[in-house]
Amino acid sequence: MTRYDRVCTCGCIRCGRSCTCTEKVVSTDDAPGPTPSATQFLNTYSVPSAPGTSGNALAFDVNGATSGTAITHTAGGTDVTLNRAGNYAVAFHGNLAPASGVNFPLSILLELQQDGSPVEGSVVQHTFQTNSDTATVAFSVPVQVTNAPSVLTVVGTGGNYVYSAVSLTVYRLS
Repeated sequence: MTRYDRVCTCGCIRCGRSCTCTEKVVSTDDAPGPTPSATQFLNTYSVPSAPGTSGNALAFDVNGATSGTAITHTAGGTDVTLNRAGNYAVAFHGNLAPASGVNFPLSILLELQQDGSPVEGSVVQHTFQTNSDTATVAFSVPVQVTNAPSVLTVVGTGGNYVYSAVSLTVYRLS
C-alpha cells in the first residue's frame, strides 16, 4: 500500500493558498526501509562449584556465545557491562547449596543488581533445612539503560552458600 501526502509547489503541506499542489509518495510497503540492527547478546557461565558469601556478586568463569559490542564481560569477573542505552532482557539460572558449617534454616536470596541497585522482579530465594538440601533458581527480567555504561551483577545475601552451573544471558532488544 502506498501513502501520499499533498505537497504544495510553495513547499508547504496543504497550505490552502491558491497554488498548485501535487501528490508526493511518503512510503510504500515494498519500499526498502532501514536495515534492522544485528542481534546483540552475551552468555557467560560458570560450571564448577564456587563459594558464595553474603553481599558478594557471583563470578562467571567463561564467556560463551556473544554477538556485538553492546554487552561485555571479562571471563572470571562479576560485572556484565551494558555499553549502549536501550532495552535488554536478562536471564539467569543456577544451582545453590548451603556451605558447610552454616546454621539452619539458611535463607539465601539472589538478585540482579544494576549499578548497585536491585532490579525489581529479579529476586529468587530458597530456604535450606539441611546440609544435603539443594535448589535450582532462575529469573528473567527486562532492564532499561538510559545512561550507558551500566553494570549488572548477580548478588547473593543471607549467609554462606555454594553455587554451581550458573549462567547469565543478556540480550539487547532495542
